[in-house]
Formats: sequence, C-alpha cells, structure tokens
Amino acid sequence: MLILTLCVLLTVQVCPEENWLPNRKEEPRPVSYFSQRTRSLNAGYATDGDPAINDEVYRIFMLTILDGFNIFKIKMYNDRSFIYLTRRNYWLGDRYYYMDNYYYLATRDTCAYRMNETERQHLFYEEDNMPIFDIIYQCQRYQEYCCGLNCCKIDQIGRHDEPPKPPKYPWQDPWRHNSASSSSSSLTLIAILLISIFNSA
Repeated sequence: MLILTLCVLLTVQVCPEENWLPNRKEEPRPVSYFSQRTRSLNAGYATDGDPAINDEVYRIFMLTILDGFNIFKIKMYNDRSFIYLTRRNYWLGDRYYYMDNYYYLATRDTCAYRMNETERQHLFYEEDNMPIFDIIYQCQRYQEYCCGLNCCKIDQIGRHDEPPKPPKYPWQDPWRHNSASSSSSSLTLIAILLISIFNSA
C-alpha cells in the first residue's frame, strides 16, 4: 500500500498539469504533408513514378554537366539533353526550355521534376548565378502523364496490373532487367544437362 501511494505522489508531482487539468486540450501538432516532386505545368495528372528510373535518368543527365572534367553552368544552348533510355529530351531549369524551337513542342504536356538539395547542389545559371530547381521534359498529351522523370500511359492510372512479361528479344527491354536473368537460367539448365549426362555414363 505504501508503494502504491508513493507511485501516485510521484506521478502527481512529475506532471501536475496533466493530472489536475484533465480537460486541457492538446496543442495541435503541425501536419506534415508528403511533398510530391513531379508536377504537370499544364495542370494535368502527375505522380513521382519509379525512384529507380528517376535516379538512373538523373545520373545519365548529369554525366556531362557535373561528372565531367569541368562543371558547367547552364545557359541557353547547353541546357538540353536527349536520353536514349527514355527516348525523350530533358531541359535543366525552367528558364530556357520554351525557347527551344527544335525540340520543345507546345502541343505536348510539359512536366517539371523538382530536384532535392543534394541533386541541385552545383547547378547554377551562368548569367546571374541563380540556383536551378527543376528538370523539364514533355509527355504526349492525352496519352501519357508525368511520372517522375519518365512518362506513363494514361490508361494505367489506378490499375494494378500483372507483372510485365519479359520481352521476346533482349533488345526490346531498355532497362535490361530480363536479359541477365534469362542468360543465367539458360546456363544453369545447360550445366544440369551436362552433369546428368556425365553421371549416367
């Protein structure tokens, strides 16, 4: 009994406000929202897509700008790059992309991918040394939507499809996901056949 009263007294003295004011309302906690990095500049649907694809496209895009012998500063004629992996053009920053008469099409949906602080660490415009925040690219209107640093088909919104089938030929898979696994499985089958032939002889 003595131990119980000591515990009650300690509880009351440690946090008296909570015990003597039971009707006290808690302060509202700040709501933390998930910030989406991809947006459509034409007010269309957008998602952040596959992080693996986003990282790979960013890595390829930055090979010549940040990972070369010299770090480039962005100006009007060195801000665009065509990436074969996704087969589309990307512009660094939102200052000059719409002035590109050859590759920017006003009939397409324009997407912006917001880089985080680490990704945009050394990216600046040459004229005024202002930081660059976005990577701009375009998707086909009414057929695709902004999906990270890639475009996804509109008819796939909200669908949970079966896993994609492996391509018929390895060169049809731009990510080369299935070529290594198919070659290793064929080598395993050949090894099993050879072992069984030598064991039977």
